[in-house]
Amino acid sequence: MNKVMDMKLVIRPIVGCLTHSHFWEGPCRAGRKENMTQEAETAFAEKAFDSARDKIAGFSDEVELLPAIDARYDEHFVVGREVWEHIETDIDRVDFFLCMNWRIPKLERYHKPVIILQNGNEGIDFAAYCRSIGVEAYVCMDLQDLQELTHLLWVRKAVSRTRALILTAGSQPTFGIQSLIRDPEILRQRYGFEAVKLPFRDIFPFMDQITDEEAQPIADRLMSEAKDVKVNRAWFINDIKYYLAARRMMEYYQCNAFSTACHELCTSEIPQQRKFTPCVCHSLMKDDGIPSACEEDLNAMMAMCILQYAAHRPVFMGNPSFENEELLMIHHAVPALQMNGYGTKPLDYELWAFTGQGFGGKLQVDFAQNESNDVTFGRFNPAGDTMCLGHGQVLRSEFKETYCSPYYYIQMDDARHYMHTLAGFGHHQALVFGDYRRMVRQLSELMGFHVTEG
Repeated sequence: MNKVMDMKLVIRPIVGCLTHSHFWEGPCRAGRKENMTQEAETAFAEKAFDSARDKIAGFSDEVELLPAIDARYDEHFVVGREVWEHIETDIDRVDFFLCMNWRIPKLERYHKPVIILQNGNEGIDFAAYCRSIGVEAYVCMDLQDLQELTHLLWVRKAVSRTRALILTAGSQPTFGIQSLIRDPEILRQRYGFEAVKLPFRDIFPFMDQITDEEAQPIADRLMSEAKDVKVNRAWFINDIKYYLAARRMMEYYQCNAFSTACHELCTSEIPQQRKFTPCVCHSLMKDDGIPSACEEDLNAMMAMCILQYAAHRPVFMGNPSFENEELLMIHHAVPALQMNGYGTKPLDYELWAFTGQGFGGKLQVDFAQNESNDVTFGRFNPAGDTMCLGHGQVLRSEFKETYCSPYYYIQMDDARHYMHTLAGFGHHQALVFGDYRRMVRQLSELMGFHVTEG
């Protein structure tokens, strides 16, 4: 599977430099003669190129830097044809040009987005010109600027490369989420996010192909590493078979995100017959770096993708409830174990059963283990053009014996106001650890959605 988290932002660095054909002085050129000969300026250009190339080497794991191009020109301000040939190499792969030092005359002919790494009037002027003719352009004063900007652009590209497998009963709207984005074409046109909708029953032929030998080691590991096990051990393997079937089905349809009907799946009584629920599947997917949302909820999935890609960590999802003026509760049975970030130590957990009969595993994770109590949460509205954004601190976690659990209690400034705000958005909240409000606001400008803060 081509995971979105493994994707790179492809950047072509181009180092511009003006080297004059001979010495003279005038209203835009002055200095010592020995520094203004063609030979002196050529030596300076070579040094500047090496310095610029070295400056950006390995500055971000999210970026693939193509070989840098030396784009020199003289006082006629015409870039040579051989330089354009180098620039056009692999141009279809290029997401952005990164212009350094002097601007490159007529680079705008390609209508490729441009990042100008230059602290001064040159970069600002070039960016304003590009924007005035419809070419996307940004200015970075230093490497900090460049790292922050390219991360945001990487998130935007990641969303546009997300192709979600949505298993559905075809109801419009679904029984459980009437506020959902009913037409996924809205998301494809606005953000590049694609949804592949198929009947929820189509997964079961894939599930029937999963053998005990494939599923048992994963089931055994999850049970052995749990601090407590309260799920039927013989039936738990069915949860793992569903997870592996979902992975296999996603690979078949070239998808890299997942969601499934819940109410409709439940009323089919197939989970009762097969003794499973999809909860552990969602948890494992998210720890794998795959956005996985409950109940076909594209509103929450869009928020989940943005927060996961921005934070590089799994995103919890759950039902909100007003507790008091400063306390919001969010609960569902789908926490992940790497909530502190991908590659970090997994959180401790207990493995309980969703049902009173003992089938349907659910991970019970105490979020008090997290490095920070700060959480950012939200969802998109039914029109898909606005994200509601909340922030608070997790005070405590509670586990319930059956149904959706854990319960997370979150302190925030005005929980009542936030719940009233959700009347324009719907209920499920996508939650990530950390304060990502500023980053989401910046992404909203790059991606073209609005933000409403509760």
